[in-house]
Amino acid sequence: MPLKSLTMPHVYKMAALNVNGMAAQPQITMLEDFLKKKQEIDIILLQEITKPVFDDIRGFVAHTNIGTTGRGTAILSRDQLQLTNIVRLPTGRGMAASFQNVTLVNI
Repeated sequence: MPLKSLTMPHVYKMAALNVNGMAAQPQITMLEDFLKKKQEIDIILLQEITKPVFDDIRGFVAHTNIGTTGRGTAILSRDQLQLTNIVRLPTGRGMAASFQNVTLVNI
Protein backbone atom coordinates (compact mmCIF):
# COMPACT_ATOMS: atom_id res chain seq x y z
CA MET A 1 0.00 0.00 0.00
CA PRO A 2 1.56 3.34 -1.03
CA LEU A 3 2.18 5.97 1.62
CA LYS A 4 0.18 9.14 1.38
CA SER A 5 2.32 12.20 1.00
CA LEU A 6 2.00 14.62 3.87
CA THR A 7 2.26 18.21 2.81
CA MET A 8 2.60 21.12 5.14
CA PRO A 9 0.12 23.94 4.61
CA HIS A 10 1.75 27.20 3.54
CA VAL A 11 2.21 29.67 6.36
CA TYR A 12 1.63 33.32 5.50
CA LYS A 13 3.25 36.09 7.49
CA MET A 14 0.98 39.00 8.41
CA ALA A 15 1.53 42.23 10.28
CA ALA A 16 -0.41 45.32 11.36
CA LEU A 17 1.19 48.75 11.63
CA ASN A 18 0.00 52.25 12.49
CA VAL A 19 2.07 54.42 10.14
CA ASN A 20 0.81 57.78 11.49
CA GLY A 21 0.62 59.45 8.08
CA MET A 22 3.70 57.96 6.43
CA ALA A 23 4.18 59.71 3.09
CA ALA A 24 7.87 60.64 2.67
CA GLN A 25 10.00 58.47 0.38
CA PRO A 26 12.55 57.50 3.08
CA GLN A 27 9.70 56.14 5.22
CA ILE A 28 8.26 54.21 2.27
CA THR A 29 11.72 52.74 1.61
CA MET A 30 11.98 51.66 5.26
CA LEU A 31 8.55 49.99 5.05
CA GLU A 32 9.54 48.21 1.83
CA ASP A 33 12.74 46.95 3.49
CA PHE A 34 10.71 45.73 6.49
CA LEU A 35 8.23 43.91 4.25
CA LYS A 36 10.68 42.26 1.89
CA LYS A 37 14.03 41.82 3.60
CA LYS A 38 13.71 41.93 7.38
CA GLN A 39 10.42 40.12 7.99
CA GLU A 40 9.30 38.76 4.60
CA ILE A 41 5.70 39.83 5.25
CA ASP A 42 3.00 38.53 2.88
CA ILE A 43 0.08 40.74 3.98
CA ILE A 44 0.19 43.92 6.06
CA LEU A 45 -2.67 45.96 7.48
CA LEU A 46 -1.86 49.67 7.74
CA GLN A 47 -3.70 52.30 9.76
CA GLU A 48 -3.54 56.12 9.77
CA ILE A 49 -2.39 56.46 6.17
CA THR A 50 -2.76 59.92 4.60
CA LYS A 51 -1.79 59.35 0.97
CA PRO A 52 -2.16 56.38 -1.36
CA VAL A 53 1.63 56.15 -1.92
CA PHE A 54 1.89 52.42 -1.32
CA ASP A 55 1.52 51.55 -5.02
CA ASP A 56 5.25 52.36 -5.27
CA ILE A 57 6.20 49.26 -3.26
CA ARG A 58 7.24 46.75 -5.91
CA GLY A 59 5.95 43.22 -5.54
CA PHE A 60 2.88 44.29 -3.55
CA VAL A 61 -0.68 45.27 -4.43
CA ALA A 62 -2.09 48.11 -2.34
CA HIS A 63 -5.77 48.48 -1.49
CA THR A 64 -6.31 51.86 0.17
CA ASN A 65 -9.24 53.57 1.83
CA ILE A 66 -8.77 57.23 2.66
CA GLY A 67 -11.85 58.78 4.20
CA THR A 68 -13.41 62.18 4.67
CA THR A 69 -10.93 63.18 7.40
CA GLY A 70 -7.91 62.62 5.15
CA ARG A 71 -6.78 59.53 7.06
CA GLY A 72 -7.49 55.92 6.40
CA THR A 73 -6.45 52.31 6.15
CA ALA A 74 -4.70 50.08 3.63
CA ILE A 75 -4.07 46.41 3.03
CA LEU A 76 -0.94 45.45 1.10
CA SER A 77 -0.44 41.93 -0.19
CA ARG A 78 2.21 40.26 -2.28
CA ASP A 79 1.44 40.27 -6.02
CA GLN A 80 0.75 36.53 -6.18
CA LEU A 81 -1.79 36.62 -3.32
CA GLN A 82 -5.30 37.51 -4.38
CA LEU A 83 -7.56 39.43 -2.01
CA THR A 84 -11.27 39.38 -2.79
CA ASN A 85 -14.49 40.90 -1.43
CA ILE A 86 -12.80 44.17 -0.48
CA VAL A 87 -15.16 46.35 1.55
CA ARG A 88 -14.35 49.92 2.64
CA LEU A 89 -16.00 52.07 5.32
CA PRO A 90 -16.82 55.55 3.95
CA THR A 91 -14.93 57.15 6.85
CA GLY A 92 -11.70 55.45 5.75
CA ARG A 93 -11.22 54.09 9.25
CA GLY A 94 -11.80 50.47 8.31
CA MET A 95 -11.76 47.96 5.52
CA ALA A 96 -12.03 44.22 5.10
CA ALA A 97 -10.99 41.65 2.52
CA SER A 98 -11.06 37.91 2.02
CA PHE A 99 -7.96 35.81 1.50
CA GLN A 100 -8.59 32.16 0.80
CA ASN A 101 -11.08 31.23 3.56
CA VAL A 102 -10.04 34.00 5.96
CA THR A 103 -11.61 37.43 6.44
CA LEU A 104 -9.10 40.18 7.17
CA VAL A 105 -10.45 43.19 9.08
CA ASN A 106 -8.39 46.37 9.37
CA ILE A 107 -9.72 49.12 11.67
